Amino acid sequence: MYLAAPSSGGAVFGAVGAGGISLALAVFLYFGVKGKGKIRLNENPAMVFAFLAGTAFSAAGAIWAHPERIAQQGLTGLGVGTGTGTGIFGAVGIGAVCLVLLALILTAPLTPGRGAWLALISAFVFPAAGQDTIWVAPVELALALLAMAGA
Repeated sequence: MYLAAPSSGGAVFGAVGAGGISLALAVFLYFGVKGKGKIRLNENPAMVFAFLAGTAFSAAGAIWAHPERIAQQGLTGLGVGTGTGTGIFGAVGIGAVCLVLLALILTAPLTPGRGAWLALISAFVFPAAGQDTIWVAPVELALALLAMAGA
C-alpha cells in the first residue's frame, strides 16, 4: 500500500511505500534506542519515531500488521471494549486504555526503550478508539508525515 502516489511526485524520498518506510523506521528505531551508533535517541524522540513506525506498520499491512493484531487480541482477552464488564478490570473501554497510555507517557519514568514500546502500543491502540475520537489526531498527523516522506 502506498500512502502517497507510487511515483516520486511530491514525495521527499521518492517512491518508498509503507512497507519500505516501516522497514527504515524499524531499523532506525532499533539502532537509535540501542544507542551504539552515531545517533542515540532519547526518550521523547524514541517515542515519536516509535509512534511513526507503528502507524507505518498498520498502513503497510502484511507482516508489519502482526503487532497490531497482537495488541488487539490482548485487549480483547482482557475484556477491553466488550462492554460486558467481565474482564479482569471490569467494564473498560478502549478510550480508557488510551488515557492510561497517555498517563504513562506523560508521568512514568521512561528510558528510550520503554518510551518506544509505549509509543508503539499507542500507535496500535489509538486508532482502535474510533474515527470520531481525539485519539485519531496523532495517528492522522503521523500518516500525514509519512505521506510527505513518500510512504
